[in-house]
Amino acid sequence: MIKMRFAKKSAIIGLLGIVCGLTGCSSWKSWGLGTESRSKKLWEQKAPVALDTKPDTRQAQIDLALAAGRQLESRLDYPGAMKRYQEVLVLDKKHALAHHRMALLATRMSATQQAQEHFQTALSITPKDEALIADYAYWHYLHGNNEQSLELVKQGLARSAGYQRFHGIRGLVLARQRQYESAVASFLESGCNQQEAWANVGHVLLLDGDFESAQYWIGHAAQGERGSEVARNTQRVIQASYHSPQP
Repeated sequence: MIKMRFAKKSAIIGLLGIVCGLTGCSSWKSWGLGTESRSKKLWEQKAPVALDTKPDTRQAQIDLALAAGRQLESRLDYPGAMKRYQEVLVLDKKHALAHHRMALLATRMSATQQAQEHFQTALSITPKDEALIADYAYWHYLHGNNEQSLELVKQGLARSAGYQRFHGIRGLVLARQRQYESAVASFLESGCNQQEAWANVGHVLLLDGDFESAQYWIGHAAQGERGSEVARNTQRVIQASYHSPQP
């Protein structure tokens, strides 16, 4: 077996940047402002205010804090955004969207316990929010909690069988468990084509440190005119980042 090692430390960052930046059918999608939730939709669909009523200053404060938090997130000022969402929770401790965003920001800042607490609180408030369930399932996957991740996915699919992110996250867990056929099938259900599904399996194996198996899947995913562009990019990073001594 050929042993491989990093050529330089910065290569790790480049590789993770490709893998974690995948979008579309892949579930490596980063948690960003694109996360949709019922609480977000409720926030954006405000009821018209009658002209003869007094303005709701409390709601106005909440709206302003949420808008400021989202703006700070877009600037990658996560501590600043968290302060704004905390302001929302002072005004409304059961504001699901604020808890959801706090969970995601805490994850980015490696505050594991805080993230889990906010996820659980948000889920207790809006237990049918598909985006929230998917984010929490993905969070469990990232922390190696495979069974918890699959259980959340199962619950989500029972309500929303066509929600693609649930299928994608299930594919990630199954690939980690080396259930390749089922993993590929789940990725196909998530909207991937065959090459993209193979590439996703390869990326899971790569991040788990199984370089030889990862190269096999990524190599197949990159072949032909329909080969995954993400797989091709990963191949280039691997070639630039690793060197293989002659056996």
